[in-house]
Amino acid sequence: MEQFFYTETMTVMNADADFRSLLKPSALLRYVEQISTDHARAFGMDDQFFKDRGVTFLVGKQALKFDRVPQRAETLTLTSRAQVSKHGSVKRITTLTDAEGKEVAMVDCRWIVASLAEGRILREPGWTVENFWNDTVEDELPLQLHKCKDGLTSAGEWTVHYSQCDLNGHLNNAFYLDLVCDALPLEVMRKGPVTFASINYHREIPMGETAEVFYAPSADGWYVIGKHNGQTSFECYLEVGKTNV
Repeated sequence: MEQFFYTETMTVMNADADFRSLLKPSALLRYVEQISTDHARAFGMDDQFFKDRGVTFLVGKQALKFDRVPQRAETLTLTSRAQVSKHGSVKRITTLTDAEGKEVAMVDCRWIVASLAEGRILREPGWTVENFWNDTVEDELPLQLHKCKDGLTSAGEWTVHYSQCDLNGHLNNAFYLDLVCDALPLEVMRKGPVTFASINYHREIPMGETAEVFYAPSADGWYVIGKHNGQTSFECYLEVGKTNV
């Protein structure tokens, strides 16, 4: 069956590259956040659209995978597809291809629709948009976290600053990965780029507030958890240190 999709190109900016001149994982999530917004706006779902309906989209969890981490100044084609809401979750798959048409990365993002007036999650959107949703989007990434309860090391407390916040005054979804990478020991991050990450957002961290972050080795990578006001704010599993293909 023909898939409905949205596509655009982006170039890896200097500010989005790390000390290896490779795309940061957080920047990849920002690119996906932008194309998701652009896709919705192209079909009439802009800020006023959601304001009129008293709803918003929130990211519940997402995962990313690099087959090859793009380099600074590289131009990429992003292709994004959204699936109809199932069990209260909207799956959006975004792939990135290079100039030769080879897939270099994928992001699997699970959105939820929330009622601002009622403060609850909606099972499905209260509207339809022709040629926007797909009945099924086959691709997906593993979203498991390989949790650890023992052997956690504290990376200290982290305060959410102005430059890290989103439109709602909370830590931006993409910046959680910056926090995670900064929390891990430098010798870990020096081994190589992040090649896989899965993150689950439990509770938002408002601007000016603080979370304590813990980490531990797990499976083939690292498990990182952040706690705010005594409750789990986020959990992340990521793999690092593999050479770039």
